[in-house]
Amino acid sequence: IKKAHIIGLSMGGNVALNFGLNHPEMASSLVVAGTGTGSDEPESFQRRVREMADGMVREGMGYMSDYLDGPARVQLKQKDPKGYELFKSQFLEHSPIGSSNTFRGVLSNRPPVFELEHRLRALHVPTLILTGDEDDPCINSALFMKENIPAAGLAVFPRSGHAINLEEPDLFNRVVMSFFTQVEVDKWSSRHSGESSGSLA
Repeated sequence: IKKAHIIGLSMGGNVALNFGLNHPEMASSLVVAGTGTGSDEPESFQRRVREMADGMVREGMGYMSDYLDGPARVQLKQKDPKGYELFKSQFLEHSPIGSSNTFRGVLSNRPPVFELEHRLRALHVPTLILTGDEDDPCINSALFMKENIPAAGLAVFPRSGHAINLEEPDLFNRVVMSFFTQVEVDKWSSRHSGESSGSLA
């Protein structure tokens, strides 16, 4: 495959973004969903990630139960209790060693989105940024990416947390497919970068 639409959510959204930054010629488009956690307060985020990595090794995956009941996860629990329990049970089946290594090697080492401004401004791949309006750690990052990526659009899912693909699967799929369609027929262009007079209303 020489070129493809690249889509990711959460940690996968960061992977999708970095794929586009490092290999733009291989990306037809990017979908970056629920991305940027930790960018607002990187030092405290990295400290918390290291604590969770240690906790998983020390106590197993059960250590992450409180994390899965956090303020950006309760929306899925409220909308789809059975789906939430399945999500939680599958998460807790992960290897504690593998998860700890992922937290240490990926989460604690990635740069905050706000440090990528110059690289984002040079990214001309069509990009769709998605976030839930109750996924507080990702909202500022989503706005920042929208502001700095020339060909970016932003969709905010109402009354939604972090797992927007699970909370609102129909809306998620329709928004993404509409984006792909516009890209494929060359209807998704970069925003005009000229001076703006702003709104008068």
